[in-house]
Amino acid sequence: MDRIRSKIRGSLLGGAVGDALGYQIEFRRDIKEKEVTRYKDKGIISDDTQMTLFTANALIWRETRYSLRGIALPPVDAIYLGYKDWLDTQSGSKGEGSISWIKEIPELNIPRAPGNTCINALLSDKKGTIEEPINDSKGCGTVMRVAPIGLYARDEEVAGRIAAESSALTHGNPLGIIPAYVLSYMLDLIVYDNMDILKSLKKAIEGLKKYNKFDKSDIKYFEDLMDKAIELSNSNVSDLEAINVLGEGWVAEETLAIAVYSCLKHSNSFEDAVVCAVNHKGDSDSTGAVAGNIIGAYLGEESIPYYYLQNLELRDVISEIADDLSISVPVSEYSKDNDEYWISKYVYCHKDVSKRK
Repeated sequence: MDRIRSKIRGSLLGGAVGDALGYQIEFRRDIKEKEVTRYKDKGIISDDTQMTLFTANALIWRETRYSLRGIALPPVDAIYLGYKDWLDTQSGSKGEGSISWIKEIPELNIPRAPGNTCINALLSDKKGTIEEPINDSKGCGTVMRVAPIGLYARDEEVAGRIAAESSALTHGNPLGIIPAYVLSYMLDLIVYDNMDILKSLKKAIEGLKKYNKFDKSDIKYFEDLMDKAIELSNSNVSDLEAINVLGEGWVAEETLAIAVYSCLKHSNSFEDAVVCAVNHKGDSDSTGAVAGNIIGAYLGEESIPYYYLQNLELRDVISEIADDLSISVPVSEYSKDNDEYWISKYVYCHKDVSKRK
């Protein structure tokens, strides 16, 4: 398999695996180290993977329109439409003008503990921005959904900017937006520059400082927390003790800190990294999802044990979306041989399997 494709699949499938492992224990408080290492039965995804898939679908839809027409919405506006589609799936509404072929999938039309901040912000029909925040929330709903942006942009600074702008749609606190910027920036470097996790984190923080959208105090707080995660990953303390120092992951900076710690501590093992990231008393599905995004991108799809993939909900859909992200759009206003299956998904927004080659 092409290395880039393997890394993109690894990131999206890995995020879903971490999400599914953590979703089993998300609201439990009495978690022991390595208590959860497998699914109880099936790997059921949460709202984290749902929103991640709608992010990816929106970006590919936007890129397809640009390829066919030479003009398209800015990525953040396409993502907003994708999130409105996701909102419909949570409320049972049919909505109008859907851009997402995945909206037809039954498993994505089931509420899986969606975050109140995301729901309420989208219900308001207002688009938050970094300059004009919609609220003061820094919940982890900003960072658990943005991995596809780092896989899509093919430019780390663009990836960070789009992630920050898309996070601000629903969450207004800088410490909610900054981790999304850094995660997407990191993933771009890991996938396209083959950079390791620590170097990608440090370079992303350098990019964050140059982005010049946030107060120095917020950046300093975030950087100190990342430094603590790095320090703990080089220590002899137990994983559970280290994570207790970093937080519980209900807010975005703690989610990324726990994921970074887990992936640095266990950088040679997908399983050890995600098991570490989910076994704590906090927001286990989000910390697991982000850790899976990072370590999956770093080690590639082949690093994910088959027993995680075998019973993972929507595995085929996640793989298909990942593959669509990994290639150039196969349609163009100049081509006579446009891919009809692609057009059914990203122009008509309806999956017509009869068009598959």
